[in-house]
Amino acid sequence: MKTLGDIPGEMTADEFWGLFGRREHAGLDFKRGVSKGLLDAIPAMAMTNGGLIVHGVEDDRSIVGCPLSQNTQDRIHRFAAECDVEVQIRAVIVDGVELTITSVTEVRERIVTTPDGRLLRRVGDDSLPLRGDALRRFVMARSEYPGEDEAVGHFDAGGFDLGLVNKALKADGRRPIKRSSLPRALVDLRVARPADGESDPQVLRAAAVLFAANPAEHISGARVQFVRRAGVGPGPGPTSARAEIKGPLPIVVEECLHMIADHTRQFEAVVGVRRETIQEYPREVLREAVVNALAHRDYGLAGATVDITVWDDRVEVTSPGPLPGHITVDNMRTEHYSRNPRIMSVLKKMRLVEEYGDGVDLMIREMESRLLKPPAFDANQDSVTVTLHNRALVGVEDQIWLQLFADHTMTVEERLALVTARAEGSVTPRRLRELMIGVDAGAVLAGAAAKGLLTRVGVRGGARYVLSDEVVLRTGGAGIQARSRQQQTLLDEIGRRGSISTVEGVKLLDKPMTVVRNLLNDLVRSGHARAEGQTRARRYYPAG
Repeated sequence: MKTLGDIPGEMTADEFWGLFGRREHAGLDFKRGVSKGLLDAIPAMAMTNGGLIVHGVEDDRSIVGCPLSQNTQDRIHRFAAECDVEVQIRAVIVDGVELTITSVTEVRERIVTTPDGRLLRRVGDDSLPLRGDALRRFVMARSEYPGEDEAVGHFDAGGFDLGLVNKALKADGRRPIKRSSLPRALVDLRVARPADGESDPQVLRAAAVLFAANPAEHISGARVQFVRRAGVGPGPGPTSARAEIKGPLPIVVEECLHMIADHTRQFEAVVGVRRETIQEYPREVLREAVVNALAHRDYGLAGATVDITVWDDRVEVTSPGPLPGHITVDNMRTEHYSRNPRIMSVLKKMRLVEEYGDGVDLMIREMESRLLKPPAFDANQDSVTVTLHNRALVGVEDQIWLQLFADHTMTVEERLALVTARAEGSVTPRRLRELMIGVDAGAVLAGAAAKGLLTRVGVRGGARYVLSDEVVLRTGGAGIQARSRQQQTLLDEIGRRGSISTVEGVKLLDKPMTVVRNLLNDLVRSGHARAEGQTRARRYYPAG
């Protein structure tokens, strides 16, 4: 969340929208003025991750202004007081128009409700109530004392990584320090409590997790157990490698990623004229799984470790403790709650995590971008496990080719349609339904065409879709080149044998019947071959 100190006092409209964006979200709400809607927005933000309310912006995002007059200030403070939440207020000038901004800080040490007793949370751009079991678990979580808040038994500045602390301070806009100033720096990073009277600052477990050379000296179980097992189970399976990884959280993450890379595969494929390398599992997804396991685990569970197990067909990352607060497997994409906000705050400053709650969406998007099976989440009272499978709808070369469209927003069905059009020369609704049973193939292909990814050829029952000129240009003709190589192989075989059938072509290329038939018919249409016979009896001969 941006703080009021991050916001310039005067800016242009372009600068304003560049800073805030036009879309409301959990931490941003636009209001035309100061209305009773604040009685929902303020407690909801206080019970989520805090946020900013910008007064003076219409729903259509026109800037109408809301000067910080005495009346405006009094109304905001009155609404905040009714919710028992302290807020900060300031004015900013945008293209000569004065706006008012209210900053709401997250409240964790108690429960905040609306004046009529509802407990709200921010979900996207809405303030929604918690009910039933979700309400019970949220209140229980707020009443618990988080493990990261426990003080370490003893503090030795020499046992902390000064370089990492200074990296975090720099990310927070602060100057580097010497080791003698370490306790004060940890207070500034909110992972130590300020000195009380003549006592020294109280260093918390959060600081040990993030910066101690060996956090396990302060927190039993603050380490990762890595195991590589052969096979896919069931049962434990033989172990081919085992390691214990410990150290400051940012370093542990990198060492875990290296360990996983050493025990999973890399693939190479030629796409167009380039040889590309791709990991068995997307690195961004692995990073997110490992960071989440370390950042959200329950550090109050003595002796429990984060476990990473690599199998032949999957990677499992298990974190000690149940899902935090009211979070469930079903709502984790829309609801967010951090068990360890101190740790998460530092990781966010250091850009080791994205915006709160974006991790699950990132993992799903990255797996979908390669048409890999989506991540699976399993949670119980003892642990949370994310499982990443290496099973994909397409081969490695197609996965690499799809990375050329990483900046495009596409559904899984559209990506599969694109890959099919590349491999088979075109894709029809019937062919797409064969590949994905139950899919609305017509809508998928029309959507891909509307996005400029496919081009429709033919009408009615004979319509098919081919890669658009934009896609061919973007990929440097990689799909066309692959197709040309296959066509040349067929032509060479026709010349050698004198003729070829579709079935013989399937054996030659090891491609589906539909692909080979399209390749051969394209050779006929282009005048490179001629066909004789009907359907299954058809054979293809040299042209002329």
